[in-house]
Amino acid sequence: MMSSPVTPDFATPPVVELVLGAQFSPLTKLTAGHFGLFWQELGGEWAEPGDGTPIEDQFELFDRPKWDRLGGVELRLAPVRLPGRFTVGHRGGDRLLQLQATRFHFNWRRRDGFYPSYRKLIAEFEAMFERFAAFAAARGLGKVLVNQWELTYIDEFRQGEYWATPADWSTFLPGLFGSPRPADGLVLEHRAAEWSYEIPPNRGRLHVAAQPGRSLDGRHPALLLQMTARGPVGKNGATTLRAGLDCGHDAAVGTFLRVTSDDVQNRWGNKS
Repeated sequence: MMSSPVTPDFATPPVVELVLGAQFSPLTKLTAGHFGLFWQELGGEWAEPGDGTPIEDQFELFDRPKWDRLGGVELRLAPVRLPGRFTVGHRGGDRLLQLQATRFHFNWRRRDGFYPSYRKLIAEFEAMFERFAAFAAARGLGKVLVNQWELTYIDEFRQGEYWATPADWSTFLPGLFGSPRPADGLVLEHRAAEWSYEIPPNRGRLHVAAQPGRSLDGRHPALLLQMTARGPVGKNGATTLRAGLDCGHDAAVGTFLRVTSDDVQNRWGNKS
């Protein structure tokens, strides 16, 4: 029996975006016209179409250490894939679908401070993805064969609300940032860091990045904490897409709870 995912219930969590995604074998018959047909099937609530360049496929490999692939410039010469990436936003402004020949992503973006919970959003994602898979089969595009699951959380810590200078980041993220000890008279201006963790045994990886940026509304300087988990589906990976996403969710949320301070968690109001 699959265990329930880790789901702390905070009244005011700092999460501003959650992206749930599936990567699959290329649907070689997919055209821009199919994007329009699928959008039509979604109904009038999805009313903000757009397009973009395709997101590059990602695969978490475990045949050699991760650092073996660092330290050099990698140039890839590949033809531009058409059609590109189709996006369509919900009229409520808090949900976005992204579709291309190898990917299906569902984004939730915070509006009015409300986070509907992972359980609710994963159910919405599964319903939408099943709808797309049925559409692909009905239109003769082939079976959607998932090869990778992917989940991303983005949390926002605004300057003035959580910190005054980057030296303060260790007060609410002690599991990521130690207290810097520069020479006398120096003032820390900037910090940024990345970490990667294996989800053993070879089930996937969790990539953590913390860097300064802007708040979701673009008005305030903020520290942005991004956690992306991904891993294979099928041979040597998760048995199902849902199992993989739950695994990634547990890794991301469990890590988040360990790297944030008790004081800041109390500030968010743990209702669970």
